Amino acid sequence: MNRPEAETSAGEPLCGPAQGELEPSLSPRFVAYVRDYLLDHGVDPEPVFRECGIVSSRCEELDAAVPARQITTLLELAARYSNNPCMGLHMAQRYHYESASLLILAVLAAPSVGDGIRCLSHYDRYVDTAIAIDFDFCKSLAEFSFRVIIPEGVPTNQLNEYLLGFLVQALNTATRIPVPVKQVCFSHDSDQNARALQDFFQAPVKFSCADNRLFFDRSYLQERFHTSHNLLHEILVNAMKTYFVSEQAGNGFVDILCREIIRCGADESATLEKIAERLAISPRTLRRRLSSEGRSFQEVKNLARAKRAKYYLRRTAMPIAEIAYELGFSELSAFSRAFRSWVGQAPQVYREQAGPLAGE
Repeated sequence: MNRPEAETSAGEPLCGPAQGELEPSLSPRFVAYVRDYLLDHGVDPEPVFRECGIVSSRCEELDAAVPARQITTLLELAARYSNNPCMGLHMAQRYHYESASLLILAVLAAPSVGDGIRCLSHYDRYVDTAIAIDFDFCKSLAEFSFRVIIPEGVPTNQLNEYLLGFLVQALNTATRIPVPVKQVCFSHDSDQNARALQDFFQAPVKFSCADNRLFFDRSYLQERFHTSHNLLHEILVNAMKTYFVSEQAGNGFVDILCREIIRCGADESATLEKIAERLAISPRTLRRRLSSEGRSFQEVKNLARAKRAKYYLRRTAMPIAEIAYELGFSELSAFSRAFRSWVGQAPQVYREQAGPLAGE
């Protein structure tokens, strides 16, 4: 996987991000998914949502994204209220396709497994900035992986198990052929659901891994989707492109650019052309959108590093030298000079003034 990304700041955070940070967020559709699960199991969703500070009616596509820590808290609470430690997996198995997001509808309308996963990887970055997806289809075993970008200490068990469980369940449904899974890896430590997960995936399951990973036979990538609808797929993909790079998307587009710049890693690799390719838009469209924001690409690159540096300094215990490396600086002194030019303070002073880690 690539280095940590920058994320969009939006929603109603439990402990709001400091000005200039990029808060990892998830689509408001997650609110609908949890609500549907609780209603299906006779659990009143309102006390659950109220306890973690989320309004259950805020789940439309165009509603503000929800901070990832709030969604993970919601999932953990929902598992407790429903007395089901396997809630994430069961929510994936009983997914309400009538509540699907535009992205999921576009994925299922794609021609094949490989096309669907590529669509998911391309466009999920616009709606779930806390999820970094990657895939490798060039080896004998195809590999799909993701990690949740979230502050230290926030449990992601239910979210991890839901996301991998949903991917396999959706592929099973679309192809009518079980995914030939060879191995599953989860980043969380708890293995209390190991037996249920092994039964579902029909494969060995490992925990405490670097990322969440799914390994399956490469030949499965060619399987056709029985849900394929070429016209609908084209319409939905064009609609997502149009909205996400339009002025209607507001400052969120700049945050999306910041995230992709950080994901590229080394500064020299984050060219305008490379970022446009990652966002599945043309360089000309990216230049036009930047012009409408009144920014240059170099300004956004500087903004990306500054916001991510602030996030690391306030919300993690990472050594400053490690932060410098993560942001592409080969020397701590170079990072310190750059941070002073962005913020007007040395990194250590900024961290000390921020006080205890946010969210603790």
